[in-house]
Amino acid sequence: MWLRSLLASLLVLMLLSPVRDADACGPDFPHRLLVDRAGTLGELPDGAFSLEATRLVPKPVESFRVLEDQDEPVDARTGGGARETNLYEAGARAFTSGDAVAARARFLEVLALPASERRHYSTFAAFMLGRNAGAGFEQDAKQGFELTRQLAREGFDDPLGLAVASFGEQARGLLRAGDDAGAIRLYAEQAAHGSGDAVTSLLLVARAVSRDAVRLEAALKDPVAQRLMAAFVWTRGQEAYWSEDVSAGGVTAVLEALASVQDVAGADRLAAGAWRAGRFDLAERFAEREQTPLAAWVQGKLALRRGDPGSAELYLAEAARGLPDSEDWVGEGMVPRRPLCRVEGERGVLALARNDFSQAAERMLASCSWPDLAYVAERVLSVDELQGFVAAHPPSGDERCRPEIGQLWYDDDVGEGADLSQRLRLLLARRLLRTGRDTEALEHFRGTPWEGHARKYTEALQQGAQAQDAVTQAEALYAAALLARGLGLELMGTEVAPDWGWVDGNYDLSDYDSHEDFSPRTEPFREFMSRLSLLGALEQKRAESHAPPHPWRFHYRSTAADLAQRGAALLPPRSQAHAMMLCHAARFVSRTEPERVQRLWQTYVKTGARIDAPWWSFGQSCLEPDFEKVRAQQEQSNLGKRRRLMLLGGALFIPLMLGAAFYVRHRRKVAES
Repeated sequence: MWLRSLLASLLVLMLLSPVRDADACGPDFPHRLLVDRAGTLGELPDGAFSLEATRLVPKPVESFRVLEDQDEPVDARTGGGARETNLYEAGARAFTSGDAVAARARFLEVLALPASERRHYSTFAAFMLGRNAGAGFEQDAKQGFELTRQLAREGFDDPLGLAVASFGEQARGLLRAGDDAGAIRLYAEQAAHGSGDAVTSLLLVARAVSRDAVRLEAALKDPVAQRLMAAFVWTRGQEAYWSEDVSAGGVTAVLEALASVQDVAGADRLAAGAWRAGRFDLAERFAEREQTPLAAWVQGKLALRRGDPGSAELYLAEAARGLPDSEDWVGEGMVPRRPLCRVEGERGVLALARNDFSQAAERMLASCSWPDLAYVAERVLSVDELQGFVAAHPPSGDERCRPEIGQLWYDDDVGEGADLSQRLRLLLARRLLRTGRDTEALEHFRGTPWEGHARKYTEALQQGAQAQDAVTQAEALYAAALLARGLGLELMGTEVAPDWGWVDGNYDLSDYDSHEDFSPRTEPFREFMSRLSLLGALEQKRAESHAPPHPWRFHYRSTAADLAQRGAALLPPRSQAHAMMLCHAARFVSRTEPERVQRLWQTYVKTGARIDAPWWSFGQSCLEPDFEKVRAQQEQSNLGKRRRLMLLGGALFIPLMLGAAFYVRHRRKVAES
């Protein structure tokens, strides 16, 4: 049994492996809703067939054991009484040897024992009675498998999960008999109990039925089969491309067949499938038949297609109210695709389009999409608006966005698993520091790993502006420059463009933004969605005005060079410290501003000191500025000035004294005469 379960599990993975959203080949980045706004509003995510298959029938009251992905328990075939054990084992030997009549007799004998004497092997015997059914006793299949389930309900031992397995065995017989609808109902019950084998079977049956018009017409008379085919149409994108042709032609044929069914079950799924297939006429018809969150979502997209974003927002809000927070259309262990988060993100796109920036921030926070929330917070909201937003959403340890946060690049700044409010707080701190609001920035850096460094940076800037002498100012500016260059991403970097701090600056994601979606599924709706005005002039103006001082990647290196140049201007032009400050300024931007490096070199040639030793290379390997030497030189220069003043004063004092003495003497002579 374990081998069969392993093979079934591998088949499930092959058939249902999701096609993950990615911007390009390389590392997997979370899908960003604002990169392609028309595509975001136009595309309706496909559901998960593995989830839909478990919902075709109501959740069962009883809880049967499922043993498909586990080894058989070591004691599963022990513990029965002597009579039931001997009879069952005799029946099993007869079954294995091909003696169906003897096997049937022994299994019936087990089931004829008093209930107290067959507690362990009753389900075994009933299940094998169903498997043993053949010519002359065909009815045993239905009776045996149904009895297996009834015995499990009554509390008889079922260590091998035979009650759940009996659904599939019975359904297989119905398939052979040509009863697709009956088989689908049994597989649906099996799937509702948590059987992965049943999910695979339903997918295979749906594929086979979709390719045969006669089988499809017969099956669609049953509402469970209708729901299966509706889910099948909607979730085609969740199957691997290499599994089967997923062209729209086959999907459309099923849609057309379902459209002719009165009161069809699963109309909202059909509406979603029709939208994805580009059959907007059918999407309109199906979406009106049910009032569900998915139907409202489709109606919202249809409203956008009509050019009515106001109605679209109302429909999306209705969908958001009805979608459960825990719903995930991918499943555990894979990239989360929670429909509620996606709907909230689409509402955020619409809020941006109508210049409702505070509402856009709220919706992006609800979407759990950190890259999109970071863009709104960093480039759209003003600093004051962002401060108000952060104050309204203090860190709370909220677990709601944990699935999406778990897919983010590991962030040493806030720690693994930090909620979005903590990330917003640090984003605000960096933005405040970039704009010169140092005191406010320090408040938001508090409690982060960068608190001490931020404090040193702001203190260095203050000393660079307020110190009494120029050398101390230059030394403070150099200290600030080193911090800006070494910890610029952590202290003042941007989460989105140009620095892309949310991936630690390792990638320039603007290179990935231009990558076009290769999926043909997006094309039917892209044309009319792209005509919508989704990026307004006000948003563009704000995004430009809220860019960092140097609007290019690693802009803080240029800030470091600015500080070093300011410091160099405070030092004597021919001093070693002046030359090395220019050298470091060039080193800071050697990779980002080559033209500036040339200008700094020319400045050094004109004003820099000649430094023969030790070895150094302008803009590459620079010596530390010798501020003490400048101070000593200034002190020596000041001492020389004082000496010269003293000599000059003495030279002037002596003639004055002689003149005064002569004058006094002359006055005395005049007085005496």
